[in-house]
Amino acid sequence: WEWDQISEVLVYPSRFGTDFSLDGDGGQNILGMVGTGAMNRIMILVKPDLIQGFKNAADKRNVGVHEFAHLVDKSDGVIDGIPAVGLGREAIGPWLELVRRKMQEISDNDSDINAYALTNEAEFFSVVSEYFFERPGLMKQKHPELFAMLQKVFRQDLGSRLQDIRREMTAGPKKF
Repeated sequence: WEWDQISEVLVYPSRFGTDFSLDGDGGQNILGMVGTGAMNRIMILVKPDLIQGFKNAADKRNVGVHEFAHLVDKSDGVIDGIPAVGLGREAIGPWLELVRRKMQEISDNDSDINAYALTNEAEFFSVVSEYFFERPGLMKQKHPELFAMLQKVFRQDLGSRLQDIRREMTAGPKKF
């Protein structure tokens, strides 16, 4: 895929505030964002948080994946939690119903999905995308319907990739 909705990626040295500054104004708690308005077509990532996301693949958190998921969501022009680029029209209704059910499970403390997903449908999509790429085996086991939908959205067959990785790890080095 080519992403015409992004033209620049900024990497900040530390978390930033709502005013995009690093000087302490505006709360210093943003790890990354996909811009809108005057910041349209710009993605901002915080270097230490970006690195941490790739260092700990078991925590189901990765700001790079999270913000990229917002870009996938934005492919239809709006960040609304409906990744239309990867779902056909007929799949949008089932997707929204699945999101509703999964958000209810999180709300009922009956899910291992990060509660930040309850913020709204757009954040739900980005949070479960982190889970999908960081812990695909666990997601497939605990949330098979969500896993299957995300495979369609991202056009990934992580189940086969997991089997290949396991086979390579148990087989040892290849002999030539």
